[in-house]
Amino acid sequence: MKNYTLDIINEEHIYRNIPNAVLLILYIFIGSLGNIAVLIVYTRDMKNVFTSGRLFIPFLALSDLVTLLYNGSVEFSTELQPFWATTDYETVCKVNMFIGLVLVVISGCLYFAIAVHRYVLICKPLHGSPSRRVRVIILIVIGLFVLGTSVPKYIFSGLTKVVIKSERISNITTVAYLCGTAESFENTLSTNVYNYILTVNSFIWNFSLAIMYIFVAKRIHQRSKESSTLKANTKEDESVSMSSDSVRSNPGINAKPRPKLVKQITARSITTFITNNRLSWMFILMTILNAVCFTPKLVLDILYSMDRYFFLNKDKLLYSVLHFFDNIFILNNVINPFIYGFFDRDFRNRFKKRFCLCLK
Repeated sequence: MKNYTLDIINEEHIYRNIPNAVLLILYIFIGSLGNIAVLIVYTRDMKNVFTSGRLFIPFLALSDLVTLLYNGSVEFSTELQPFWATTDYETVCKVNMFIGLVLVVISGCLYFAIAVHRYVLICKPLHGSPSRRVRVIILIVIGLFVLGTSVPKYIFSGLTKVVIKSERISNITTVAYLCGTAESFENTLSTNVYNYILTVNSFIWNFSLAIMYIFVAKRIHQRSKESSTLKANTKEDESVSMSSDSVRSNPGINAKPRPKLVKQITARSITTFITNNRLSWMFILMTILNAVCFTPKLVLDILYSMDRYFFLNKDKLLYSVLHFFDNIFILNNVINPFIYGFFDRDFRNRFKKRFCLCLK
């Protein structure tokens, strides 16, 4: 039997969610184009991508694309169908919550790997790469961490019953189901411990990345001073070399010319140093934005898991604002291609060459 009251209430909430639904469409459209362009340019046009400090960019772009398409689609469908009449879709709810968290945790692991790679590249450049056995162990640990973090989400998630009333028609209420924390686990010790673990993991993740990037920033600052000194010495050597050339024109004086190879190596080292610095600052900015975008989602998810009426009890404006911050984690998957274009000149030039019609 069709629940017409629920249809009316769904329509009311859809009307509330129109601004956020439009934003989600823009996120998905712009982010998909941007990440696809990044994948094409970095994998097809930049052959040295795996040896130039850009190792993780294609993997991060792929992760952003998959996360954007999946989580963006789930959030968009929720905006259009917030309430269900029966519990027939409980498995769909569980799977969506589980896969969504898996994608987010994998993205976080990539950011952590990028930070470690930057730290080793900038602060410990003489350290060799890990052996194959160590790499396999690291992958196994990451896999166990992803599953250990995400599987409880599947267990605790489900459709929960709520009693809602219409805003347009007075004295009309109905029973519906929301995708969230299952009623049997709502505000229990197990879910509270799980939320506590997620919060601690998030804190450790942010703290570890902050420490590594502080060392990276200090090393970059130190090497910038060394680079300035090196440039000054190079200019002095060039002036000395010119003087040596004039002296060499006098057959009575013997002088050794400055080898050109030293100048070439110096210029190449400075160029590599500047490129690594720009990429390091790029990843630092991306990590900061990642933390900024995901923190509201974590906080709201914890509050929602403790109270199924957390969103429903708010007025229209606050309801829309909270949903905006609940979806803002998707923005992180959209802005990364623009950050690549701003910091990576090589990517920017190759992107223009491939995609800008005005240059063809």
